[in-house]
Amino acid sequence: MFLIIGIMVVLIGFLNLIIYCLNWFYPIILVSRQSYQILFIRLYFFFLVSISSRLKEVSFLFEGQTELIAREFPQLQEMIWLNSSGTVPLPKSSLEATIKILRWHSDWKGDFQQRTQEGEKIKESAKNEAAKMLACSPDNLAYIANTSHGLNFPLHGIDWERGDNIVTSALEFPANYLPWKYRAKKSGVDLRVAPINSRGQITEEEIIALIDNDTKLVALSLVQFSNGQRVDAPTIAKVAHEHDALLCLDAIQACGGVEVYPEEMAVDFLTAGGPKFLMSPLGIGLCYISSRALAQIEPPLQGWINYDYSDGNYMNKNPAYRKGAGRFEHGSVSLYLIAGMNSSLQLINSVGIKTVAAHNQGLARMMIELFEDQGYTVITPLPPNKRGASINVRVGEAMDLAKIVEILDTQHNIKISARFGGLRLSTHLYNTEVEIQKAYEIIHSLVQA
Repeated sequence: MFLIIGIMVVLIGFLNLIIYCLNWFYPIILVSRQSYQILFIRLYFFFLVSISSRLKEVSFLFEGQTELIAREFPQLQEMIWLNSSGTVPLPKSSLEATIKILRWHSDWKGDFQQRTQEGEKIKESAKNEAAKMLACSPDNLAYIANTSHGLNFPLHGIDWERGDNIVTSALEFPANYLPWKYRAKKSGVDLRVAPINSRGQITEEEIIALIDNDTKLVALSLVQFSNGQRVDAPTIAKVAHEHDALLCLDAIQACGGVEVYPEEMAVDFLTAGGPKFLMSPLGIGLCYISSRALAQIEPPLQGWINYDYSDGNYMNKNPAYRKGAGRFEHGSVSLYLIAGMNSSLQLINSVGIKTVAAHNQGLARMMIELFEDQGYTVITPLPPNKRGASINVRVGEAMDLAKIVEILDTQHNIKISARFGGLRLSTHLYNTEVEIQKAYEIIHSLVQA
């Protein structure tokens, strides 16, 4: 691509020189020469823009990436991990941070009060790091054990009445469908499901058409697990709020891998477990709860942590709720896991979520183009604002997807998944263009064999 552009730029310059020389000997074509120069200027501008655009598309490496991979992911030196939508290898610093707190709990050496205070600082730090990544207030964040934990806040916290409805889609992962099915059966609520179209996607138009004045909740995945499609959350939130409904997003396929700004999107609940793009230990996650939702919903899961005992008076039987989303934390959370997540969030923020997102979406675009150029069907949308950090490619109905995944794993040490009738490949900050090219070539050879 660069060679072609370079040759054409040189040719344009050469032609411009010829016209200039002709004008020197034949001034009569002055007007024509001026017209040509205008044309050449336009062509130069076009090709310079093309080069700039192409550079932006292929410059997926970020400063310090090679050193980061070597330092934090030594296990990936002989492995290509394209399964971040499933789980990720834990960064070395996160593992060490987790083990450090486990050792605290084992030996209890040193000042007990000091250890307790340091533990509280770690909890505070993790929320601050998450707030930085999400561009929100830490007061709107609650610790959760997993994505489903956060989904249960609106599931049990909303005051449901017969005749209410919940809007979701047929493309959802079971964790973001079965709870709403349960609520529909339990409370006489209507479950409205936006269909999957012929391209294997859902549309905002279909979702919005289901929202009315009886809608209490719109529950969707920000990025779909099956094909990497990203929904237009701000548009859906606007319509939902016009009908006094809340918007709840399962964001485990998005947070940490692409830009996610819940306040800007006007989301009410945004929940994400740690072991995917947040690169955190299994068993810890975060739930963003908007001020709007905090004012409407009482914490449905009750324990002593919901309440403000900062004065140390544990004999108080009438305490006030803690401020912000912390009131939704009903019991003790694992400091071990929070320490690991804190380290992972610091790692993401050290690179910058905008850089991470551009890197991931650039690699995703590279994968889409590689497969589509060979005639494969990719059911992931191409525009960056319509997808996350994963793609789904259909390699043929006759192909044994499970077998391809197994061969890639056992013979080539390449980790991917089979989902929704295709191969799902997902990237993160530890992946490179070389890995993408290699994985594509091996997959293509397996399909053609």
